[in-house]
Amino acid sequence: MALDTTSSLGALTGTRYIQSLRDGREVWLDGEKIQDITTHPAFTGMIHELARIYDLQHTDEYREQMTYVSEATGNRCSISWKLPVTVDDLRKKRRNSEIWNEQCWGQLGRGPDILAPYMTSLYDARDALSSVENPNCDFGENIVNYYNYCAENDLFLTHALGDPQVNRSEQPQNEQREIEEEPVALHVVEETKEGVIVRGAKQLATAAPITNETYVSLSATFVRRADPQFVLAFSIPTNSPGLKMLCREPVSRWPGGFGHPLGLLYDEQDSMLFFDNVLVPWDRLFSLYDSSPILQRYSSDVNFLGWANLCRIHERMKLMTAVATMIAEAIGVIEYREVAAKLGEMVTYTEMWSHAMDGLEHTAHKTDGGLMALGSMSGMNIYFSQTSARMVQLLREVSGSGMIMQPSENDLANPELRPFLDRYMRGKDVDVEYKSRLYRLAHDLAVSSFGMRQEVYEYWHGGDPNRNRINLLRGYDQSDMMDRIKGLVSKPLPHE
Repeated sequence: MALDTTSSLGALTGTRYIQSLRDGREVWLDGEKIQDITTHPAFTGMIHELARIYDLQHTDEYREQMTYVSEATGNRCSISWKLPVTVDDLRKKRRNSEIWNEQCWGQLGRGPDILAPYMTSLYDARDALSSVENPNCDFGENIVNYYNYCAENDLFLTHALGDPQVNRSEQPQNEQREIEEEPVALHVVEETKEGVIVRGAKQLATAAPITNETYVSLSATFVRRADPQFVLAFSIPTNSPGLKMLCREPVSRWPGGFGHPLGLLYDEQDSMLFFDNVLVPWDRLFSLYDSSPILQRYSSDVNFLGWANLCRIHERMKLMTAVATMIAEAIGVIEYREVAAKLGEMVTYTEMWSHAMDGLEHTAHKTDGGLMALGSMSGMNIYFSQTSARMVQLLREVSGSGMIMQPSENDLANPELRPFLDRYMRGKDVDVEYKSRLYRLAHDLAVSSFGMRQEVYEYWHGGDPNRNRINLLRGYDQSDMMDRIKGLVSKPLPHE
């Protein structure tokens, strides 16, 4: 049964997005069950910032760059959800991702543009998903219907991949049943006429409390489950009965006048998801008991996951490099050889990433499913997990101890303090207001709790870096070079 798109309105507005979050979802924070997240101070900054960007989709400046006309309904839909069938489509999707990330300074690891490519990847594999037979549904048909439903309603999705970190020594992890105790990993407990009942937990669902849907997928790590009960992929509304979200401590919520320009607006929140006998309808299942089509997708060179994350990373790199450069100018050290070299190193990483993005576009190709995919991005997630930490460290080194001690906005406004701030806390040819606010931005990027959360996120975002390095080695074709070397060493080397 197809999901209904007859009443869909296409690309979201800010008002519709905020209204969509008032649906009775179960969100817990610090022991409190939140009644309305749209009015709770831990969420309002992020929600209203997203609403602002959603509204841009309907402006004269951005409408053509961020939306397209659906052939099925005539709705203006977000380009995030456009199926790419030409190289021009890929370019349009790149520009849309650039706009989203320019607007949020590259700080949203789970912005609305991020999960659409995951659904595109499943859509492209629709025939393979249909090959796994089930008497209750057609998995390939399900993903086609679900993709159209998301596109016509401009839904904001999160995803949950990992198991709870309860006992990672178990292999397979967390499947083992203790005496009179169920496993903690998410699993099927019952099949019903309406769908399957699932129980267990998932982590880490970034932005879950502020999304419309939760996509639970099989990651590359967990796709080879030993017990079929643990093999399933689906998407359900965030307000599904029995789905509970436990939020971490909010970041950058200090009272007073200490400026946190990134943390206050872009704390996208991370959550543990508890599934307490949650019904997953048959038409929302994309895989059940058999992971082979999804495993095949992980092992292929098809890449739909590119622009959203790649543009975010590029914007984040540009931001850190510019802030470091402006601080070096503000404190008069940019001409120092060692400082200029550090800034040059940051520019190097930023430029290399830009070249890599162009390379992905240049090597785009059409898949068996009929869609255009970017070229292989093997190694890029590993590269950024390494260079992100290095760029943060360089920003700290350029900034020096000023990163720690800067006046607050209330300090700046205090007439008794202000003469001292003007004299002792100004910079080179810049006043104390400019310098302190610039340093506050650097603080949010590099040493605040928001900045530290971002750095942990970047390290693990692409998966375990060591696993990725091993997989990269195993999939890297060195046969031609090795054959040439064998030929070289098969006879005496040139010598005197």
